[in-house]
Amino acid sequence: MEQITVTFQRQDGGAERTQNILLDAKLVEFREGMQTLLGLPDKPPCRIVLGRTGEVLRDGITVRDAGIMQGDKLLLISTRIANTTTASSSSGAFSQPQDKFSYSPTESLVTYTLNLSILGKNNRIFDYSINLEEFHEDNPQQFFNQSNGKEKQKLADALQELLGREINSHEVKRIVGEWCEDIALGYRETPVDLEI
Repeated sequence: MEQITVTFQRQDGGAERTQNILLDAKLVEFREGMQTLLGLPDKPPCRIVLGRTGEVLRDGITVRDAGIMQGDKLLLISTRIANTTTASSSSGAFSQPQDKFSYSPTESLVTYTLNLSILGKNNRIFDYSINLEEFHEDNPQQFFNQSNGKEKQKLADALQELLGREINSHEVKRIVGEWCEDIALGYRETPVDLEI
């Protein structure tokens, strides 16, 4: 089995560790252990960012598929919720994240945010959030199914307004699928790239 040597580092630079990893291993297989070894809390799970490109990597892909190379630095970044300000949107569905981060737990509702990067639009990021009750956290798809398509339609309408083009159902299904997968894994934020 092919392996490479990479360096894992906390976002704040406080700790780092060099490790050999298999090219065919999924990122989740070592992210959890590295999170603990670097002194980061188990919950919520951290994101892995490829230092060379700044790309946020998804847990379900392999090292090879992620494009990680020998000697790369992988940053573990906490997924705390960002404070947001409302962007100009007639539906009010989107907000733009600020540079400051904070976390304030709620008793019955948890906010999950879709970070939408619009390619070709000055690299601006827009947030789309939903609030889930605790029993939807393990099965977020149920939230979308119980709304009889209303929540998916609200997302599709907001995406159409933001992109200025028609959104097809396959795009919405893909985005919701990735988002639900991340929610079930414990992530509070999900990055998605979209083209105008």
